[in-house]
Parts: sequence; structure tokens; C-alpha cells
Amino acid sequence: MAVGTAATLTVGLSACSSNDRTLTSAATAEVAGTSSAAPAPSPSPTSSSPTPTSPTAEPTPEPATSAAEPTPEPPPPAPVDPLTGGAPSGNPVLAVKIENTAGGWPQYGTGQADVVYVEQVEGGLTRLLALFHSSLPEEVGAVRSLRTTDTEVLPAYGSPALLFSGGAGGPLDALADTPVVDASGMGVTWRSSAAKAPYNLHANLQQLAAAVGDRSPARDAGFTFAAGDSRLDAAPAVTSIAVQFQAARAAFAWNGSAYAVQRNGGSAADAQGTAITADNVVVMNVTAEPDGVVDSVGSPSYISHTVGDGTFTLFRNGRALDGHWWRGAADQPFRYEDASGAALPFAPGSTWIVLATQTTTTETG
Repeated sequence: MAVGTAATLTVGLSACSSNDRTLTSAATAEVAGTSSAAPAPSPSPTSSSPTPTSPTAEPTPEPATSAAEPTPEPPPPAPVDPLTGGAPSGNPVLAVKIENTAGGWPQYGTGQADVVYVEQVEGGLTRLLALFHSSLPEEVGAVRSLRTTDTEVLPAYGSPALLFSGGAGGPLDALADTPVVDASGMGVTWRSSAAKAPYNLHANLQQLAAAVGDRSPARDAGFTFAAGDSRLDAAPAVTSIAVQFQAARAAFAWNGSAYAVQRNGGSAADAQGTAITADNVVVMNVTAEPDGVVDSVGSPSYISHTVGDGTFTLFRNGRALDGHWWRGAADQPFRYEDASGAALPFAPGSTWIVLATQTTTTETG
């Protein structure tokens, strides 16, 4: 065997001299180099490698669901004044009965009124019922006497204060049955040197407001307001309006921005120089009947009924809109609607309402 031969050689060489050790080493190395013993194989790992596994698929997440966002409510409209459609005023509502014949012209303070009613009185003449709220002039007039029509109109405004200079028993009794505040004795009037009696009784509305206090707040009288309205596009253009009473005339001319009150062939102004204009003119067709009062020459006084219903024409922005008005009771507001029952909005600003009786005629141009 190869292993035995290598052992004999090694023993025999051990007896040689040291000089021969080099050869012995070489021989030993040679014999070792010629050994046919194969190197021991590397040990195999005792533990087996783990069997690879496929990764577990993660589940696809479901898209998150949440409750639908609610649609936000639109902000409420800004409050507006119920008489003008403008910024609300904290002033009381003060009504004044004002002369409307040539003897009482020029009128004082009329150009600052928010709402003005033109009413038929005895003899086919007219008087004004002017409501002041957003502005309270220090001088208004000439103040005249009460009429039954006033007592039916005014409760639509709640409890306004009414300034007047006396009246017959029937109208005074009717006024006492309403929530209207009687301001005739509040000490705010004087006789002016501007004219002769009975056309010279004037009043200070700043003083009247202080005397009335919080008894006459503004409330909804039935007006709705809008700066524009699609129905105006198809409405006829009207630049002049004239309502003829038996002995008086209420006339207005569109000047491109408002309706100017016409008197003696021209546009009127009050004694303070303020132009008398209206952003809205309403010709409100009503029924009038004698109220049982007669004047000093036997002419009957009339009540123009504003409780009930009828037709009207609203003139605004130089155009005319026809509609139907109604009011269920004296303490309820007016309603002004078109043929479908939708409200006809007024232009923000001042309003003149002509109570056109069955004996009047209306002309437009």
C-alpha cells in the first residue's frame, strides 16, 4: 500500500547523518506529494434549507366611503327696511296728513317721505297721507284733518303714529278703534308765517319721534323689493302717468331714474328745495263710497276701501306691470301679485300710491 511504503522510508532515513536531512525532508515531501489519499470531503450541513414559499398576497383595500357632505345652506338675505327695501332704519313710522291743493303748495318735507298715498276727499279734491321713516324732517306741512280712508290704510303698517289737525266725529271714532297712535296732541306743531290758516300748520318730526318713543316700529306692510325683475323685459315702457280725479290730478313723469311729481306743468319740489320724486308709482284701483260726513257746503266725504281686492299697475324703471292686489283685513298687510299669484317686487326706494276710485281715469304715455 502507499501508506506502508511511506512509513519504511521514513524509518530508514532517520539513521542518516544530519547532512542528509535536507534530502530526507525532500523525499518525505515528495512521498507525501505522491500520496493518492483524497482529501476528506466537506461535511454536509446537518439541517436542511427551508422550502421557499410564495408570499401571501395582501388583500386589496376597499376604497374608503364616507357620508356625502351636506350642501351648505345659502346665507340668509340681508335684512331690508319694510318701507323702502334699503338698509333698515330704527326710526318710528310717522304718518302725516298733508294738504294737496294750490293753497298748501309748496309742501314742506314731502320730498323726504318714504310712502305717500293720494286720497280722494270731498269736492273731488285730494289730500296726501305721507309716511316718514328713514328720514324725519324738522318741518313738514301743511298738516290737515283726518279722513276715514286713513283709518283703514294705516293698520297695515302696525301702530304708526298719525299727526293730523282735527277731524269729524266719524273718522275720529274709527281711528280710536285701530292700533294707530293719535299724535295730534303731542305738542310738536306750530303756525307758520309761510301761509295763512288753514294752510300754515307745520310740525317737527324729530320732536314727534321723541314723543312717540318705541310705540310705532316699522313692520311688513306687504311690499317686496328687488333691484330688477325679468318681467320688466316684456313690460311696456311708460314715461308719463296721470290720474284724473273730479277736481284734482295726480301726475308723474319718468326722468330716467325716478318719477317726478308734476304740478303746474313742471316737476315739483318741496319748500326745502328737495325734488318730489318716487321710485315706484302704484295706481291702485279701489272702490269709494260716502262715509257719512259732509263738509261745510254739503259735499260728502268718501272712504276709499283698501280692504278687499282689485287691480293695480306698478310703474317702476320706466315700465308698467299690471297685477292684482288684495288684503283680507285692516290689520293685515297688502299683497301685490301678478296673474299667476307671484309677488310683483317694487324697486328699492320711495313709493307713491294713488287710490284711484271708480270715478277716476288714468292716462299713460
